Amino acid sequence: MTKLSKKVIGVDVGSKFLTVSFNDSNHQDQVYNIENNQRSILSFLKKISSDDYCFVIEATGNYSSRVLHLSLGNGFESSLINCMSVKHFARMKNIIAKTDAEDAKLIRLYGELFRPENYIPKSIEIEHLDQEIKLLNDLEEEKRRYAVKLKSLRYNPYLNPNTEKHYERRLKHLEKEIKEVEVRLPKLQDEEFKEVKDLLQSVSGIGEKTSLQLMTATSGFKNFDSAKSLVKYFGLAPRIYQSGKKCYSPGKCRTSKTHIRSLLYVCSWTAMKHNVHCKELYLRLLAKGKPKKLALIAVCNKLLRICFGVVKNKIAYQSDYKKNCKILT
Repeated sequence: MTKLSKKVIGVDVGSKFLTVSFNDSNHQDQVYNIENNQRSILSFLKKISSDDYCFVIEATGNYSSRVLHLSLGNGFESSLINCMSVKHFARMKNIIAKTDAEDAKLIRLYGELFRPENYIPKSIEIEHLDQEIKLLNDLEEEKRRYAVKLKSLRYNPYLNPNTEKHYERRLKHLEKEIKEVEVRLPKLQDEEFKEVKDLLQSVSGIGEKTSLQLMTATSGFKNFDSAKSLVKYFGLAPRIYQSGKKCYSPGKCRTSKTHIRSLLYVCSWTAMKHNVHCKELYLRLLAKGKPKKLALIAVCNKLLRICFGVVKNKIAYQSDYKKNCKILT
């Protein structure tokens, strides 16, 4: 049975409970609350058939990963949808109620109407690497926070030596943990991962940290068929608003990938100086009178497109590269 002919199970995700909405064999709406643990989810999956149902699940990070992977492991077709898509869908339906049961029904209706693409799970290596990178980012953020607090504390004329020592010990401990994670990272990278990472790092402006973040966020660029969808996913696509005589750009389309956007913005500082294509773009926009920040965002967009073409064609970046083969942009 194809996905179009299967009934949809909408899943609203919470930390403790999952609210599911579906039509039973008698075409009656059913709404259940099940605990968000492995035993309860598997018990629910045994009551339904993968030939008759598919899942549409609200994307809530780690809270939704359990039901997603258990459903996929039991042969169900499953999709993830952004919570903002459901919110806008509710506005379109003129629904003002906000309950878990209502959200589950909305997710089901959204799935029945739009039939989102099936989720492609990441490999175990990328899942583990993604978790390690997130841990590294958290440790580095905590280290910066403690360093700022210690710096400001030292301006106090009545500084308590014990407090200062405590902050110093905490910073040393964080530095030790950061080094431990950095040592573990290369051990989690398989041959295919290293090959793609080397291709990304061949692009002038892309370093090791950014290449790792891009790899884990996109499963090695396997989840994208075009550079346009990649740029939109990372929130670097320009928007246009046109209504009557009004026509302007309200800025880039923001998504939740703020950390990677910040990394790419820092990369654009190097790219506009040492990457020939990015430098030409940057200078051309400045010559048109565009703000520097807008030109740097355009450089980030260009960097992503170059990375996509390099990975898809499996050819290292060359500044004087002539288009002898088709780049998928």
